[in-house]
Formats: sequence, structure tokens, C-alpha cells
Amino acid sequence: MSQILPTSQHYIVNSKGQDLIDIAANLGVNLIRITNGQRSFQNNEDSVYTENQWNQVLGKMQRKGIRAIILIEVASNNGDYYTPDIRHVYLHLVQEYLDSGVFSNSDVYAVDIKNEPLLTDLNINMLEAAHAMIKAKYPHLKQTIGWWAGDKSPADPYNPNNYNWSDFSGGQRIANIVDFFSIHMYGGLDSNNSGLGLNPDLKTKLFIAQVENGLQTTKPILIEEFGEANGDAVSDQDTIGSPQLQANIYQGVYQALKEMHKPQIIGAVAYDFYSRDQYPDAWSIVKNNGDYLFPAAYILQEYALGNFNASLQAATVVHSQSYLLKNTSNHTVQNLHVFDRIGLMLQLGDSGNASISLSQKGILQSSEIFHYDANTDAYYAVYQATSKGQVQLTIGSNTTDSENALSTPPAYTITINVQ
Repeated sequence: MSQILPTSQHYIVNSKGQDLIDIAANLGVNLIRITNGQRSFQNNEDSVYTENQWNQVLGKMQRKGIRAIILIEVASNNGDYYTPDIRHVYLHLVQEYLDSGVFSNSDVYAVDIKNEPLLTDLNINMLEAAHAMIKAKYPHLKQTIGWWAGDKSPADPYNPNNYNWSDFSGGQRIANIVDFFSIHMYGGLDSNNSGLGLNPDLKTKLFIAQVENGLQTTKPILIEEFGEANGDAVSDQDTIGSPQLQANIYQGVYQALKEMHKPQIIGAVAYDFYSRDQYPDAWSIVKNNGDYLFPAAYILQEYALGNFNASLQAATVVHSQSYLLKNTSNHTVQNLHVFDRIGLMLQLGDSGNASISLSQKGILQSSEIFHYDANTDAYYAVYQATSKGQVQLTIGSNTTDSENALSTPPAYTITINVQ
């Protein structure tokens, strides 16, 4: 929301004066899931919007022929919003959305009442309460839930290590809440990682068949999230990918839906469109304030508009590899080929006081600058090999105070041979 509201400090407009809604419309997008994880204004208040602000955004989307799914979430300093056990503050947020009047806008296709909840008995009770609140005021508004996780261990259900993201039949527990099921499709659409040797088209069909078998439902099913890393950053699934791999996955998903031609599968919403912070986003298909579109964006356009371009096929051919290095790769030698990518995800225990240096210039090109993420307590960076040669990456402390320096400066070294 913060990137498509004209009065927001994060409003995105490209060099042609087009915002993200304009760009999406040009690609043939007809449904956008609006998230709300970033504040639009420089204050510490929860990111709750007025009816007028919603109408500014939804009015333009409607003029462009784009419907909206509104996800109930908020950027807040209240940590109770972000716990795996859904707390009563969540119902307060639901009421704020109801009070805002957003759901009275005719451009709203549906409300997504919660993203990827853990389906414990207590959480389901909270989801049912939210569903009832919305139903009472907007009886004809479609409701959905953005995927779900089962718990592998009832004794410790809220431990993320015990989440079961493949609990397809678990969705039956929310069947009385949703008007359509929203599924999130990741993990192994790339044939190199699937272990089955299947292409993304077949993997998509297999995933949907597993979901259908687990749900045993006649309700519509929306692929509400799918995607692949674009090579610009380390993703939250510890992948790096490439523009070609991302385009290959997009083509596989859309081609599968075209071939299946199942009325029950009502569409696919890719994740995501544009980075939500100042760093590159591994999942995005648009960057540089909307002036650059990844090949996957043109694949989307091709299927959305039915204008098939044979020259785009080259953009889906994967000709490089990516490698993620963690702490265990310290003091090793890595062999790459030109165009390969290497990513860093390092936990150094120094609270963000490290810096990186490269022994040679011109061999590696940075796509995600070396930076510290306090949420994961880790450093991240991504480089692409652009020419042959050898280069050493050295990570050391920024501080001159030996007591605060990293325990064994340099903390991390890696030698890269590009062949």
C-alpha cells in the first residue's frame, strides 16, 4: 500500500511518470494483493489507512481494470501482531479495517484475513471470530486465508521448526471460513532442486494435484503466491536464482494453468512485484523505481495478454548457477563460471560492525551490497562473476577498538576462482 498511495513517502514512480499500478496494467495484471507491511509516513503510528486513502488507490486500480485482494496486516511497534499464536490485538486490527470503509469499495475482490497462519485450535478460533466480524458487516464480501501451516508437534506447536507447510488436508479446517482457498506455491518448482527431474510446468501440475487431493473441495482455488529468486539478493528461503530461472518458473506456472484449463483454479498471483525496502528483493519482477522489468515480467505479460513472443524463450534458458555461502564456508576456495552468482549469509555475532573488501576489481559485480539485517542477525551480499580470474573476499571489523573487534580478525575469508 505504501508504494501505490500517491501521498506516501515510499510512492514509486518511474522516469515516464508511471506508478506501479500503471506498470501492472501495462503488463495485463487484473488482480493485485495489497499488503501493508511498511509505513507510508514518518511516524510510529500503526499503518492503518483512511477510506479516502484507500479510495485513491482502489479508484485508480478500478480505472485500470485491476481488482484488489486486501490482506489484513499492519506495520506496528506492537510485537503482539507478529507472534505465531494469534492474539486479541489481531481482532482489534480487523475492526480497524472494518471501520476504515475499505471493504465497501467495489474494486475489492476479497479480503485475505491472515497470511500463512499456523492452524492450532486457538488460532482457528481467532480466525473464525475475524470471519464473523467481517461477515456481519459485509455479508457478500469474499474471504480467504493466505495459505496455512500445520503443526508437526502438538507439544511445541509454535516452534517454527515444527511447522508443516505441506499439510494440504489441514486446509479442511478452515473450509467454513473461506470462500476460496489461497495456496502458496514455492519450494522445488526449479527442476534442479526438485529431486524429481520435472520441469516447472509438471511440478506445478503435481503441486495442484496434491492440494486438490488434500482439500477434497469444490471451492475455487487461487494460487495466491508463487515465485522464484531473481539473482539480485538472497531470498528468505536461502535461494539466489537468476533472471532466467525466475522467468523459467513463471513460464512453467502459467503454461501449466493454460494446459490444465481447470475452472476451479481461478488464477495465479505472483510474489512479488517490487522490493519493499531499500535493498534488492529476490522475488521482485520490477526494480529501479519501475524503470527495469525482469524477464519474468514480460513472461507474465505474454500470458496475460496472449501476445506470444518467440524471442522471449531465450530469457527462460538457465545458463548459470548460484551458490549460497554460510559460516561453514570460511577459508574455502569456490570455483565459479562467468555469469554464476555467489551469495553470503553470515552470522558473525558482531551486531553489524563488519565490512567487506575484495582483493581485485572487475571480477565480481555486486547486486546486493554487503549489509547487516537485524531481524535475522546476519550479513547478506550477492555477487555475479563477470570475468575470469581470482579474487579474495575478506570480512573484518569496522571498529578500531580491539575489545569490540571481531573475535578473530578477519572474521571471514573466501577465495573465488572464476573460470
